[in-house]
Amino acid sequence: MELFQNHNSSGIRGCPEGTLDDVLRVHRALPGYAPTPLLSLDGIAGSLGVKSLLLKDEGMRFGLKAFKALGASYAVYRVLREKSGGRLEPEEFIGTKGRELADGLTLSCATDGNHGRAVAWIARLLEIPSVIYVPRGTVPARIAAIQSEGARVVVIDGDYDEAVRHAADEAKNKRVVIADTGYSGYTTIPWYIQQGYLTIFSEISCQLKKAGEKSPDVVFIQAGVGAFASAAAMFFNDPSDGVRLVCVEPRAADCLFRSAKAGDGIPRTVSYGKNTIMAGLNCGTPSLTAWPAVYKRFDLFVSMEDHWAKEAMRHLAAAGVVSGESGAAGLASLIALSRKKPGFLSKGLHLPDDARALIISTEADTDPDSYRRIVEVPCS
Repeated sequence: MELFQNHNSSGIRGCPEGTLDDVLRVHRALPGYAPTPLLSLDGIAGSLGVKSLLLKDEGMRFGLKAFKALGASYAVYRVLREKSGGRLEPEEFIGTKGRELADGLTLSCATDGNHGRAVAWIARLLEIPSVIYVPRGTVPARIAAIQSEGARVVVIDGDYDEAVRHAADEAKNKRVVIADTGYSGYTTIPWYIQQGYLTIFSEISCQLKKAGEKSPDVVFIQAGVGAFASAAAMFFNDPSDGVRLVCVEPRAADCLFRSAKAGDGIPRTVSYGKNTIMAGLNCGTPSLTAWPAVYKRFDLFVSMEDHWAKEAMRHLAAAGVVSGESGAAGLASLIALSRKKPGFLSKGLHLPDDARALIISTEADTDPDSYRRIVEVPCS
């Protein structure tokens, strides 16, 4: 495990006025919407150096086993609203008007699994086709999940970044690329996707207020290209509020960690080497739309080995939470810190003795065979 502490973390501009309300209206209008559970894992908190530990279980989102539909749905809604001249209301999105606006379009993206299924799900709700590009080595279960939404899946002979390039190159008339990574010439839709993830943090805030509890002192956020992390930065945009943000990546694909450690604000691409089991985080290049907020706002960047994720999955399974390899990354980093850097949370991040930590399980068992093999091993 490696750490990079950002001693220059600063406030950033939050989401534009009215955006959060707009995002929430879109999601509440989707079939099957309900806030996902916010669970207490206080039974293991003490051993990890915090007073209490909260977990937001995104494996329960829309029956898709992951959180990605929040970003994909909001991006597609914004595309259709712009096509309508701003006259499409959230409540009309998945309805006659939305389908009429979508008629003739095809949705496309690159994915390691979860985002592609989310895009295909939205396409199915709108009754339009979707074409999803996946990197070589994507497990059959994730491909089957995407196909179950009616999508055509194209396997690319390359890594995730290569799949992104193929999706961009194949974008033609009537094909709309819904990518969650921003690159030169393509920034608007990734920005919408980042905004879509704000619903998670809004739900958490409401759930804590309803329970009469205060905001967390530290939030652990797993990161691939950084889209989800940027949503955390937007929501917890003012560090003077006392919320510390920790960015978590696998050692095999730690592009945000390496970019932050360079210290010049320039995003860097990392060579992949051996693929990580955390497939949803197996990204070599930061999103240009997400990187500035992540770099400016996050207090700590963690690069960790895969075995920590396995251990976290087992602890969560013992607590009754089904969390996949990427989903367990937040807890994995907390476990690694407690073992390798005891006392760091209080001394390094200056957290109070009664610190409250928040982790988000971003996916369930999206690769069931791998999940079973991992959790069958007893916790260490």
